[in-house]
Amino acid sequence: MPTSFKFSLVAKGILISVLFALILSLFFSLLLAFTSIPESELLFKFIFGISVFLGAAFASYQAGAKGLYYGLAIGIGFILFLLLVFAVLAPSSPSWLNFGEKSIISLVCSSLGGIIGAILKR
Repeated sequence: MPTSFKFSLVAKGILISVLFALILSLFFSLLLAFTSIPESELLFKFIFGISVFLGAAFASYQAGAKGLYYGLAIGIGFILFLLLVFAVLAPSSPSWLNFGEKSIISLVCSSLGGIIGAILKR
């Protein structure tokens, strides 16, 4: 029996992704501040990928089906949220190459998270 697509699950997934990104950013910023680990751009991409993966896995697990659709919707929503936050808070225009890299990472990780979340439900 096919289930309908629930936008409330997408909103929950985006919210969970944002919360995980904030928590991981805080954790790694404290780790970088109090240790001699060097800061790198790879760490921030890792934070984006993990947070979107977890948000998409959570939403598609609750849905039980259509994991790829939920994952892509959460990835796109997360990208749009980041673009909106950057437009409000940043005084300059974004680096479109860097934004494109983060968009690809977000879409791939959210798709994988959505698929894995739907598989785990079964």
